Amino acid sequence: MCEPTEVDVKALDDAALAALVVELQEATDRLEAARLRVLGEWDARAVWALDGACNGASWLAARGDVARGPTAGLLRDARHLRSMPETAAALAAGRLAPATARLMARGRNERTADAFARDEQVLVDTLGGLGVDEAAQALRYWQRAVDTDGPDPRDRDANGVWLSQGLGGRWQLKGELDTESGTLLAGVLGGLVEHDRRIRRGAGEDLVGKGPRLRADALVEMARRSTAAGDDRAAARPLVWVLAGEEHLRTGAGVCELAGGGAVSAALAQRLACDADVQRVVIDADGRINLGRTQRSAGATQRRLLWLRDGGCRFPGCDRPPGWCEAHHIWFWEDGGPTDMDNLCLLRLSHSSSHEAAGDGAASDRRSRLGRGPRKASALRRGQRGGSSAGCARRRSAAIRFARPTGRGA
Repeated sequence: MCEPTEVDVKALDDAALAALVVELQEATDRLEAARLRVLGEWDARAVWALDGACNGASWLAARGDVARGPTAGLLRDARHLRSMPETAAALAAGRLAPATARLMARGRNERTADAFARDEQVLVDTLGGLGVDEAAQALRYWQRAVDTDGPDPRDRDANGVWLSQGLGGRWQLKGELDTESGTLLAGVLGGLVEHDRRIRRGAGEDLVGKGPRLRADALVEMARRSTAAGDDRAAARPLVWVLAGEEHLRTGAGVCELAGGGAVSAALAQRLACDADVQRVVIDADGRINLGRTQRSAGATQRRLLWLRDGGCRFPGCDRPPGWCEAHHIWFWEDGGPTDMDNLCLLRLSHSSSHEAAGDGAASDRRSRLGRGPRKASALRRGQRGGSSAGCARRRSAAIRFARPTGRGA
């Protein structure tokens, strides 16, 4: 194929354009892998100091149209990769995406260095078969398991929100929150957005591209509701879902999941459970909660589990979040399909018609098309087995096994 800059992209058919996009992505990954390797050596030799620069990021920012902050992060990752031989080799061979390699470089710190050296090959083999987003989730579980002290205690101290009014009168809002705080806020905002979305959709409003507007409206609604509560009564606390086994809550050891927020320590789950409602979900021997033919619509617990299991729309190529979706039968209810977890999936409303249009095919064909393998970290954990020194973070897309560091609690 000729150089991409010489191609008249408007003259390409869809298949050729898709092939060109894939080719460019592969070439970009190869170039980025080489860039990380070269920058690591260049920074290690402090070649930038020959020109009197104080650091590599400043040198690059002065000679190219790059921002100093992201460039500093790139150099930091390249520096770490020099001491990660298995990761660097996989990156050079094309078995590991540059974005995944950089995630691994950031996951290695002074608290996890020994565990990383021990588990590096396992991580490379496992994460290399995952997409970048899934790899990030798996890596977070590994970090929580090997660093039982949890994140830096200063994490919450780094929280910040900036609100300022511009010359035109409009306000600008930006902020950064720790995992727990961000998940709590996202949960409340998500509930308000979904309520507003259903009302507007019922009125026939076109909501394409309106996500940011809906979230802004939800944030203002939160402020209004907070002022509506009387001084003599406390407002209801927002709901945060923590998925934890009984053993986790009893001992405070292990890794649990903050729904929508990723992995957290069992100790944090214990603390949250001190002032929370605990809902017990009973599943059958195959890990299912089923209603059979007794009820057409998914039950409340089933819908919540679908949110946690599917993580969003199951239609191929769609990444819409659970709040945009509804529960649908794969084997249609009208054809005798049961309201069981194995026969339910989340679909965005606009994709449900395509799903129903495929009704002439077998349910197994529709199941295959919808990619029944869940795409996010497992929401239903059975806990860790026995008293073994090896912990297991179960994931839908991969299972990563790693030993706890010696000298740490079980």
